[in-house]
Amino acid sequence: MYKVYIKGYVGNLGTKVLIEKRHDELLNYFDASYLDKVLSDINGGAHPPLFIGDENAAIEVIDREAIGKGGVLASLWKICDRNKCGIRYNLLAMPILQGTIEICNYFDLNPYRLLTDNSELLFVNCRASEPMILVGETTSDKKRIRVDNDMESYLTKDFKDEIDKIIPNYTKKL
Repeated sequence: MYKVYIKGYVGNLGTKVLIEKRHDELLNYFDASYLDKVLSDINGGAHPPLFIGDENAAIEVIDREAIGKGGVLASLWKICDRNKCGIRYNLLAMPILQGTIEICNYFDLNPYRLLTDNSELLFVNCRASEPMILVGETTSDKKRIRVDNDMESYLTKDFKDEIDKIIPNYTKKL
């Protein structure tokens, strides 16, 4: 069994694109200074909280998956499929900017299925001391189970990106 970590924020690129492409519409609901702050956070002004581990621990990365089209949930499916394993994951532990959540709420989008850049999932064999967030553990069966709510729910194979609902076929250009 491996620990599953995320390095970086999820949904960041989709949020940036939505602000840039639908800025005038967003100004009907959000203040311009707020949208500027969200863009600043995405462009490097904010960093996810760090998981503090054993500084002397050697980290053996077993596998990694860049989070991109389809967001973190598509990447979770892909890395589990490639490693022929399941996962028990905590969606609420995933690093995400508040601005991403609010803009996704405005457009009624799932932020965890939103285009992401400069973030990755890692399967490691010990606790990490790098700037990563622990979000789950692999399992020997093939089930992909979300464990942060009152009842178990399962990850489905869906690689569609939420941004395509607002900007049709945006991800086909990438």
